[in-house]
Amino acid sequence: MNWWMTGLLGLVVIVVVGGVYLWRSTVPPRPSVGVATTLISGDEARGYYVSGSGPSIVLLASAGRAASDFNELVVTLNESGYRTIAIDPPGIGDSTLMEKEGMTGHDLARGVHEIVEKEVAAGEKIVVLGHAFGNRIARTYAADYPDRVSATILAAAGGKVAIDPKAADALRSSFLTFMPDWWRRPKIHYAFFSGDNAVPDYWMGGWSTGTAQLQGYTTRRTPSEDFWGGGVAPMLVIQAMDDTIAPPEHTAVLLREEFGDRVTVAEIENAGHALFPEQPEKISAAMLAFLAIHHPTDR
Repeated sequence: MNWWMTGLLGLVVIVVVGGVYLWRSTVPPRPSVGVATTLISGDEARGYYVSGSGPSIVLLASAGRAASDFNELVVTLNESGYRTIAIDPPGIGDSTLMEKEGMTGHDLARGVHEIVEKEVAAGEKIVVLGHAFGNRIARTYAADYPDRVSATILAAAGGKVAIDPKAADALRSSFLTFMPDWWRRPKIHYAFFSGDNAVPDYWMGGWSTGTAQLQGYTTRRTPSEDFWGGGVAPMLVIQAMDDTIAPPEHTAVLLREEFGDRVTVAEIENAGHALFPEQPEKISAAMLAFLAIHHPTDR
């Protein structure tokens, strides 16, 4: 084979493989449970999903992840008599990816508040639940709008202690969706999953780098003391005991030591930073027991 034919074949292979990886990098999140709704605020759109009836619970997802990560939890909460409002962060679904310059976590919390003001009756309190990065915004919301919050629920509740370097590298690698699955899956597993727990297919897709970049920017511009205490409402910390990013000694232990009986800790064995795909029954049981006290239904 002539050298130019070899070169042409190599170029074709590069283009095809590159095209496949670029296609993989645009795999969207799975569809969310609930009625898709959009709030227009100025030149920004905020997309979210409303499902069920009863006292309202607002759900905020992990960094660069969509509201659909809560699908299974939403079904359980709806069946248990709660209304859920699962919000897509900026850059995912119908939510506009905003210009990050000058933004802080308080701006993201304000976006949540605009949705709450539209969807929840005046005077009615909510529970705000945040997973991983979402817990920062949940606590910021509870601190900025305490009159709206009956309780906060935090899953993978870091924010005060720097992430272990190996876990931080695995977290960053999770967003490299142009890389093949055989390379990314171990990275995602180390950052988010425990032991032999499988990485669900929907966790291989649905990553938004633009969203994560905005969220990372607001993290650097929002001091931890702005959100760490999460206002004054009772707090449930769902603590995965095998979390490499937010281990117990950096999260639940610190919160319990600082805020005492205001904090309830649910220790979840055999779970990592993802939590919800790993131990859904244990998490739901802990949440519903806490909600029965602090945000009861009329059932």
